[in-house]
Amino acid sequence: MTKAKTASKNNPTSREQAREFFHKGQKIKPVKLITQEFSFLAAEFDSSGDLVLDLDGKPMTWQKAKLS
Repeated sequence: MTKAKTASKNNPTSREQAREFFHKGQKIKPVKLITQEFSFLAAEFDSSGDLVLDLDGKPMTWQKAKLS
């Protein structure tokens, strides 16, 4: 009995293209933000390295930033 060949999980032709996300017209990327109180995945502007802040001046979560 011979096994059927399956597609490789590392096949570069089957990989999805990386997506770019923007906030207010600027490209953003996810970063791990760690403080004494909490840690979460935040958003950072790719060009300047500044954190994306919400209206209250607090760092915005990656989920919120990529949807807005």
